[in-house]
Amino acid sequence: MSGHDHPQAIGGKMLDPLMKILLAVFGVSALVMAYRFVTGIGSVSNMTDGFTWGIWEPINVVVFTGIGAGAYGVGLLCYLLNKGQYHGLVRPAVLLGAIAYTLGGSSIMIALGRYWNAVTLPIVPWWNLSSALLEVAVCVMMYVMVLWIEVLPAIFDGAAQSKSPRWSAIGKRWGARMAKAMPYIIALAILLPTMHQSSLGGLYLIAGPKLHPLWHTALLPTLFLVSCLSMGYGAVVVLVNILRLNWNAKQDQALFASMSKVNAGFLLLYVVLRLGDIVLHGKLRFLGADFATFLFVVEMALFIAPAVMFVMPGVQRNRGKLFGAALLAILAGAVYRADTYMTMYRPAGWTADGKSIAAGWDYFPSVGETIVTVGMAAVGMAIFVFISRLFPVVVVDQGKKSTIGRGEVRAASGH
Repeated sequence: MSGHDHPQAIGGKMLDPLMKILLAVFGVSALVMAYRFVTGIGSVSNMTDGFTWGIWEPINVVVFTGIGAGAYGVGLLCYLLNKGQYHGLVRPAVLLGAIAYTLGGSSIMIALGRYWNAVTLPIVPWWNLSSALLEVAVCVMMYVMVLWIEVLPAIFDGAAQSKSPRWSAIGKRWGARMAKAMPYIIALAILLPTMHQSSLGGLYLIAGPKLHPLWHTALLPTLFLVSCLSMGYGAVVVLVNILRLNWNAKQDQALFASMSKVNAGFLLLYVVLRLGDIVLHGKLRFLGADFATFLFVVEMALFIAPAVMFVMPGVQRNRGKLFGAALLAILAGAVYRADTYMTMYRPAGWTADGKSIAAGWDYFPSVGETIVTVGMAAVGMAIFVFISRLFPVVVVDQGKKSTIGRGEVRAASGH
């Protein structure tokens, strides 16, 4: 894949069997969401006064946005470090990020008990400027807008190739204007995720003793920033592999191997920071034959395994093994984030020897919450397929025949 590779609209039948399944799954979750808005959040969620965040914040927001951080990671390589060979990955990564962040923001609206009060958020004089949650909310909303603006060049490219002279003129005119504004948009696209991904970790600094000592550390902002990059790079590798299987997306194995070495660095950095914090701050005493230690060991294994795999020449050359390592990198960050936000959080806190204090509250995701999360993931995939069929997002390998559910690739312009 090089800077001369041009994305193309995939085309093909819009309502293929995969799309029908995705929409059917989302349809079920939409019914649950409608029921929630009519009857109240308590009817579909197991959230309580003790566990005021269920799975929608840890999974739909914190994990989804980690997966969507591929746009941030590729942007750092492509624009900040001037590695133009990654440019062909920008559009699929940005579209994935735009969808993931949009779904994360939408999930907040579903989870809010008094969601109608969200209309007051733009009223700046009412802002609590000492709130880390406000900083996350404002940054995420701004980043969602920035990501969709970054998607616009693909839309304008598609319009420029339209048979309609009017749409073609619009695409060419606004595409040129967009190109002039992109340096400023890209600057925001690097700044905003740096702020809010670290703040997602910073939020749990104030949880104090309610978060298990093995997870509560002053390094939470750094660990969340590092883990989002490892998840994002992993997500880009997984995404392009899936696109290759279905739509013959062009996959440069050497480029992926190079990017995975970068990812190995972030994964190992996370491990060093986490273990260093445990050792230097006297937390080794919290390790024992208990559930917390089990989760900690699982997390470490999930971070170390792909880091080692990414630097092995045999894995770098093998498409399937590199795909598996990338999946592990995503899973590692997802488990760490879910543990921090949900599994290792206790409303009454933990004792000095790391035992949870009973508070009368327990939490396990309800069927309704799970259906909504699965439905959100399904509609995200459907939106990606829909946009990629219509507009030039994916770089296609012209030397390969189509495989599953792909239509004739449309001619489309480059940049």
